[in-house]
Amino acid sequence: MNSYYYYLEDSRQWFWWSAGWRKTNDGRRYPAVNIVILTEVSFDYVFGREPLTEPPQDSSPGTVISIKDMEEWQSRWDNSARYNKLLVYAFYDKNSTLSKAMDKLLEKLAKQYKGKADFCKLDVDNFEFLAGLCGVEGAYPTFVLFKKCKQVGKVVGLKDDELERSIERALN
Repeated sequence: MNSYYYYLEDSRQWFWWSAGWRKTNDGRRYPAVNIVILTEVSFDYVFGREPLTEPPQDSSPGTVISIKDMEEWQSRWDNSARYNKLLVYAFYDKNSTLSKAMDKLLEKLAKQYKGKADFCKLDVDNFEFLAGLCGVEGAYPTFVLFKKCKQVGKVVGLKDDELERSIERALN
């Protein structure tokens, strides 16, 4: 069963589907399995109202994208929604000693999977709620993979081989 989360840009609020849309600040702990994140744009692609297309080869920069705020996050999310493209989110703590090692790994993977996946860094201090939705809980870095707006994988810690296997599974 999927758990649907809808980000409403105008009010900058999150809603959760459980027999009806509910505000997520109702004190509940939300399930971090089979999550699907929706926005106004991605909604139509997720539910088949708009056809998904393969991304153009130049649609991924081949570098790591550092996302700073929700506006930038939504722009990236909406752009990837129309494509059958993998998004790899690297949640990190800026005070973590593993941050530089993570950067090297992400740069390598961004080049390797150019055109097939976007690699994005998100500081957990700036994306606390989103990190919580994705099940990120204090172990950094945590890599969360999305395809067609649905979470398709998660790797906790700096595990190069496991992350590459997860990416390959998500792409095939």
